[in-house]
Amino acid sequence: MRELIYTLLELERESRKTCDFCSNRYGEDNRSVNQIVSRIKVNNEYVSDDVVCEDCKEKFLNDEIPKCNRCGRLQTELDISILCPCIRRKEDLEEKELPSLPYQRESMITFYERQINTLREEKDQLTEEVDTHLEALESSEVWNKRQKQELLDKIAKLEEENKQLREEKKVELYEKEITGLKEQLEQLNQQITQIETPPKDNKIKNFLKFTKSK
Repeated sequence: MRELIYTLLELERESRKTCDFCSNRYGEDNRSVNQIVSRIKVNNEYVSDDVVCEDCKEKFLNDEIPKCNRCGRLQTELDISILCPCIRRKEDLEEKELPSLPYQRESMITFYERQINTLREEKDQLTEEVDTHLEALESSEVWNKRQKQELLDKIAKLEEENKQLREEKKVELYEKEITGLKEQLEQLNQQITQIETPPKDNKIKNFLKFTKSK
């Protein structure tokens, strides 16, 4: 299939023509809003000029309009229902298409069409770069949010562990304090026992002393 250049142009004025790609397909006449000029890439030779409605314009921009496998023309409703012009006109596509010679001046129409295509390609490239940049920013934002959440989870975990350690430390202090109090209580009990139960030797001495006095 030969390589063609398709140029989407605004209509100079409101056209009464209906879309070449879908009108009457479903019993409707869809008003055209743009035209598409097709030329051979190697020499800018004119191939076709079609008009499109809003829906088919979107299909064209998304590369959804079928093309002839032989000549590359966009297939209109007429081409699909009958035959592509390259077959009806018996075009010789095997003939070598020579590029334009340097002394052959480019018409103003083809010049502007070429400018439009160049600008549209630059626009598409910039749009793709912007989309790529936005996707990278979005991925970075998602990564940053995930990292932030992971840090928050770690902080919460450490705070919980610290709280448990503090509680365990308090229990340990309480246990030490209770043990100390028990030891003090034991010492007091021993002192009380010693006070209430004097030594036996003292009792005998007191008894003998009492007997002598009589």
